[in-house]
Amino acid sequence: MKLKVGDRVRILGGADTGHRVGDQGTVAGINPDWMCPYRVSVDGNSGFYSDGELEVIHVPALLPVVPEGMTPDDLADYVQAFVNAAKDRVLGVGADQYASYGADGRDRQLFEAMTPGQLITMAREEAQDLAVYAAMLDIRLARISEALNNKGVGNAA
Repeated sequence: MKLKVGDRVRILGGADTGHRVGDQGTVAGINPDWMCPYRVSVDGNSGFYSDGELEVIHVPALLPVVPEGMTPDDLADYVQAFVNAAKDRVLGVGADQYASYGADGRDRQLFEAMTPGQLITMAREEAQDLAVYAAMLDIRLARISEALNNKGVGNAA
């Protein structure tokens, strides 16, 4: 099994890690030279595991299309699912991008060790990314609207 940093995993075995069989965590580091090369973080505590002691948990990246006619409860459920998907991203790909291993042996997030200036710079870069995504979305929506109007679908904007 070839795991990578950020993979969500279920613990199948392992001794002296402080984790239980069935716990779910994130691969937070890999040292291929070690007998137990995978450092797995569960609730901020890390343990080291071999291939046979872990299984990958496949987390769907996108939510399904929601049919029209949503009630307030349906919308609230969708918002909760959306937030849970964002949480899964933090624990998956985000663990690779933003996780750090502190000198004290505990996992931490990179932003926790950033200076205020570094944090401001990162946030400004993320704001620029949001603007780019918004512009790309606007371009695609405009093209979809135009295509719908050209097909005679009225009031497509």
